[in-house]
Amino acid sequence: MRDIYQELVRHAPDFKKHNDDDLVDAVDIYASAARSICSALTLIGNLTHDAIESEGYDNEDAMRDLLLVGDTLRNLPRIAAALEQCSDTAHYALKQRRGETIQ
Repeated sequence: MRDIYQELVRHAPDFKKHNDDDLVDAVDIYASAARSICSALTLIGNLTHDAIESEGYDNEDAMRDLLLVGDTLRNLPRIAAALEQCSDTAHYALKQRRGETIQ
């Protein structure tokens, strides 16, 4: 079964066609987006914990929020992985172009 990771990576730009400046930007943009997603996941965890501890948080609100959190948690890790893969691919293309050792 295909998921968002395959869609994002499958449609990743062909980094060989990018100039060096564009590759440097791509590395930074993809990596930053992946870090932002991980931060969002941490925030969701913190907010969920705070909601559980709140006395005025009713069952209807809890059910709604859990559905939203579940949907987010289902997709964001794979999106983050795809963004990280794109960052790594851009970095690889840049190092290859510069003749640097690739490990």
